[in-house]
Amino acid sequence: MTGRSRRRGRSVAIVAAVLLWAVFYGWPVVAIVRRSLEGVAGQPGLSFSTVGDVLSDGRVGRLAMWSVSQCLASTLVVTVLGVPMGWVLGRLRFRGRRLLSAVVMTPFVLPTLTIAGAMIALAGGLPSSTAARFGLIVAAHVTFNVGLMVRSVSAAVAAVPPSIEQAAATLGRSQRRAITSTTLAAIRPAIASAAIVVAVFCLTSFGVIVALGGASIGTVEVEVWYLTTRSLDLGRAAVLAGGQLLVVMLLVVAYQRIHRPVRGRVAHELRAVRTNVERRLVRGSVFVASLVSAAPLVALVVRSLRGPDGWTIDNYRILTGDGAGALGYSLAGAIVATIIALGLAAPLVAAAARVDRVGRWFEGAMVVPLALSAATLGLGFLVAFSGPTLDLRGTWIIVPLVQAASAAPVVVRIVLTAARSVDGSLLDAASVSGAGPLRRFTSVVWPAL
Repeated sequence: MTGRSRRRGRSVAIVAAVLLWAVFYGWPVVAIVRRSLEGVAGQPGLSFSTVGDVLSDGRVGRLAMWSVSQCLASTLVVTVLGVPMGWVLGRLRFRGRRLLSAVVMTPFVLPTLTIAGAMIALAGGLPSSTAARFGLIVAAHVTFNVGLMVRSVSAAVAAVPPSIEQAAATLGRSQRRAITSTTLAAIRPAIASAAIVVAVFCLTSFGVIVALGGASIGTVEVEVWYLTTRSLDLGRAAVLAGGQLLVVMLLVVAYQRIHRPVRGRVAHELRAVRTNVERRLVRGSVFVASLVSAAPLVALVVRSLRGPDGWTIDNYRILTGDGAGALGYSLAGAIVATIIALGLAAPLVAAAARVDRVGRWFEGAMVVPLALSAATLGLGFLVAFSGPTLDLRGTWIIVPLVQAASAAPVVVRIVLTAARSVDGSLLDAASVSGAGPLRRFTSVVWPAL
């Protein structure tokens, strides 16, 4: 009876996940494609000639070059900086470890425009040269995404027993060589999987490119937004969005082949810092976190306290005037979006946590929505939910819905690691003891999450 109950629960989770994915992601995309085929405001719709025009346009090639180059550069720097910090946080116990983890993760939960503003404040203004703006874009992407790499690597390192490093050291290898040849070699799939997710974030970056690129640097994502909202050329926008989605799908396939999910409670106990190599790694991690994650935010706060005549708090007076209403709306919208995102992510996590091919494909399916920027997804919601039966245009709920749909894939990835750490034998033991589904969730699953 217990096995039958669990199978029924899994089936319900799969059905709910499929329906939610179709409503929040599938249907908006289908609506945009259908509208693109028809064309709007006198602009031609999607056709074979439109595809040919886009592929032969030299400007599109330059946009693709900028998109790929900033994506590769950002992903490379994130990996180089994030892997050592991930090892430190996943293996060592030291004073300030939790603070270091919080500092690294803070930029990831902030709006991209806030990160862009922080980089401008740190640089002392928006540079005029294209090379400097490109470097600023890469720096902003590193600040935003390094926490994701650190979290993924630290979780993978914690699953590898430290004894293999000690065994390599007893064979005469230096500690640096022992770490790279054992632990880092074992977590190579986790590093590659995290790098793919970071690459998707950088490839589909919108706010950072708009704020820092200006007229000098454009990407495919920004061009799709311009074509859909300014020139209303949905045919060309559909071709570009389709090409970008194809690239993301290829990355998802690579992710599926590389990713090796770790299940069960396998986290090993942290150990104290003992060697000079470990001390240097800790100091280096603190330095990188201070430079990459903390410095831009500190510069933003300092800039907010400066005025034409020096130090002042006049900039914050807007929070008590016209900005008070906007702040209240933002906070209320954030609360509603958070609740919706958690509700949307729950069945998706339950489906992706399965120990079979279905679970792996659900996990991969949640990478696909990352190819849709908030602007594209918002347009899809406006087009999809504008009929006589359900018209959300002009309603207050449309913004939290889009925000929740944009955040849900990130929530799924963060919570999925914890969900997979739940020991199935504990759930079986709770079932044998007579605990119902709600009791099992509150006593076994929730503490792990």
